[in-house]
Amino acid sequence: MHSSRFHNKRGLIMFQNQIFMTFLSGISYMLAAGALSLVLTKLCIWVLPMFGMVDIPHGRHQHTHAVPRGGGIAIILSFAAITALYYLQAGDAGKDPLLLQLGPPVLAMFILGVIDDKTELSSLFKLCVQIIVASYLFFSNAGINSLLEFELPIWISLPLTIVWVLGVTNAFNLIDGMDGIAAGLASIAAFALAVWFLISETEANVLIIMLIFCGACLGFLRYNFSPASIFMGDTGSLFIGLFFAYFSMAESTKAMTVTTLLVPLLAMGIPIFDVFLAILRRFYRKYIKKEPGVGIMTGDHDHLHHRIQEQMQNPRKTAYLLYALATLLVTGAIAAALVSNLMQTLSFAVLLVILFIVIRFATIEFYDTAELIANGVKFPHRSFLLTALHPVIDCSLLTVAYLITSTVFQRNILISPYSLQQALCYIAPFPLILAFSGVYRTYWLRAGIKSYYKLLLMLFFAAVIVLAISLGLILWNFGVNRDQISLMREFYTAYIFMGSSFIFMERFVIHYMESYSFRSLEEIVGKEKLTRTVIYGGGLYCRMFLLSQTCVANEPVNRKIIGIIDDNPSLRGLNVYGLDVLGTTRDLAKLKEKYKFDEIIIALRLITDEKRKKLIDFGKRSGIFVEEFQCCLKQIPAENSGLTDEEKIS
Repeated sequence: MHSSRFHNKRGLIMFQNQIFMTFLSGISYMLAAGALSLVLTKLCIWVLPMFGMVDIPHGRHQHTHAVPRGGGIAIILSFAAITALYYLQAGDAGKDPLLLQLGPPVLAMFILGVIDDKTELSSLFKLCVQIIVASYLFFSNAGINSLLEFELPIWISLPLTIVWVLGVTNAFNLIDGMDGIAAGLASIAAFALAVWFLISETEANVLIIMLIFCGACLGFLRYNFSPASIFMGDTGSLFIGLFFAYFSMAESTKAMTVTTLLVPLLAMGIPIFDVFLAILRRFYRKYIKKEPGVGIMTGDHDHLHHRIQEQMQNPRKTAYLLYALATLLVTGAIAAALVSNLMQTLSFAVLLVILFIVIRFATIEFYDTAELIANGVKFPHRSFLLTALHPVIDCSLLTVAYLITSTVFQRNILISPYSLQQALCYIAPFPLILAFSGVYRTYWLRAGIKSYYKLLLMLFFAAVIVLAISLGLILWNFGVNRDQISLMREFYTAYIFMGSSFIFMERFVIHYMESYSFRSLEEIVGKEKLTRTVIYGGGLYCRMFLLSQTCVANEPVNRKIIGIIDDNPSLRGLNVYGLDVLGTTRDLAKLKEKYKFDEIIIALRLITDEKRKKLIDFGKRSGIFVEEFQCCLKQIPAENSGLTDEEKIS
C-alpha cells in the first residue's frame, strides 16, 4: 500500500519535472527565435525599401518620415525556421497535425500580407481570403467543434469558426496602429498562454511553439518600439491574428469550465475589446448617422491606443499602460482558473479592470449610444436594406436551388461534414465572386443594362469555378469514374441553371416592382380621378418622361398614360416603351373622340415651332391641357455660383 503511494507520488514528481524541463527547453528556443528575429528585422530595414515596401506618412499616420513596412516577414521567417529546427530535433514532425492545420493558412496569410504591404489590396479581397483560410481550418478539424464539452452542430460550428478567425485576425490588424503595440501585446499573450499550457500540462509541442512565437515577436519589438524603425504591416498583423485564432480555438475545444475558457480570450483581451468598439463605432457612423466616407473596414483615429495617447501625450507610456492592462487581464484569468475557491473574487477583479477600461476610454461609443437612444432608432433606408441583404438573399436562393436539385437527383442531403463540404463548393463561389467583382455595390432598383450584363458575366465566371471545384472533388474522391462524372455533369447543369435563374430573376423582379408594379397598383387603388394623357413623340425623351413618372419617390400618381402620338409613319401601330402608337397629329380629332384624353405631353427634343403651335392650338380648341417635357442643364447665375462672368467664360 505504502509502496504504491510512493511510486505514484514519485511518478507525479517525475512528470512535473519533465514538464518543467520542457518549459526550460522552450525558453532556449524562444531566445533563439528572438535572436534570429532581431537579425532578420535589421535585414528587413535595409532590404524592404529596395522593393518599394515603405510606409509614407499621410492621413491618419502618426509618423513623420518614411518607414519600411512588411517587417512581419522577419517574425514569420524566424518563427518558421526555429519551429522547423525544433521538429527536426524532436523527430516527430510527421505525427503532429499542427503543421498540416496551421502551415497552409500561414503561407496564405504570408503571401496575402506581402502583396498587401506592397500594393495595398482591397479590404474585400483580404476578407475573402480570410474566409477561405477560416474554412480550411474548420475542414482540417481545427475549428470550434465544441464548447465546454458540448458538441456543436456543424451549422453553428462553421460560421462560429469563420467569425472567430475573422474577428481575431482583424483585431490584431486594427491594434497595429502605434509603435510596439501589436508586437508587445502578442508577446505578452503568447508568454502568458505558454505559462498556462505549462500549468495545465498541455502537450510539449504546443508549449514550445508558443514560446518560439513569443521570441519571434520580442525580437521584432526591439526595432518596432517607439520610435519605430520598421512596421510589421499586414504581413505581421495577419499572421499574429491567425496564430492566436488557431490556438484559442484549440483551447476552447478542450476547455471544460468557463474560467479555463476565459484564459485564451483574456490573453487577447485588449485587441478583441478594441475591435468590438471599432465595429460598434463605425456601424453607428455609417448606417445611423450616415457620415460620408465611413465604412466598417475604413480606418479611423479613435482606437483604444489613440485615446490613451491623447491623454498620455507619449507613445511609450501608452504602450506601457496597454502592456500592463494586458498582463493584468491574463494574470487574473489564469488565477481564476487555478484557484476555484477564489473564482468569484478574481473574476470580479478582472471584471472591474474591464469596466475601468470601458468607462475610461470608451466615451465615444457611450456618447454615440446615448445620442442614438435620445434621437430614437430609425429603421434603415430601403436602399441600404436591399444592398446589405443581397448576399444573404443570394445564398438563400442558391441553397434552395441546391436542395431542389439534390432532391430531384436523389442525393443525400443529410447534414454531415462531407455533404456540407460539397454544398459549400457549389454555393460559396457565387457570393464570393459577386462580392469581389463589385456586383453587390449595385443598387438594383436603379440598375441598367450594363449592370445586368455584368451580373450574367460574373454568374458565368462563378459557374466555371464551381465546375472546376466539383470536378476536382470527383477526381479526389473517386478517381476517373465516368459514372460519377456523368452524374456530376447532370447535377451541375441543373443546379447552375436554376441557381443563376433565381439570382437573375430576383433582381429583375425588384426592378420591375420599382418601375411598374408600385405605380400600377397606385393607379388601381388611387381615389382621385387620373388625368388621361397621351405623349407626343416616341423617342428617347418619351422614355425619359416615362422614367420620371415611374419613380416611386416621385409625387403621387395623377396621370394615366393612354398611348403615344408620333408623326413617324413607320411607328404607326407599333408598341414603344410598353405603349401603343395611336397615330399622328393629323389624327388628333379622331383620337380625342376615341380615347377621351385630357392632356398632351410634348416629349420631343427637336420639335419645330410650327408643330408646337399646331398642338397648342388643338388644345385650345378642344379644351385639352398641353405641356412640354424638358430635360436640360440650368445655368446658375454668376452671383450664386461663386464665379464671375469673366471666370465662367474662361
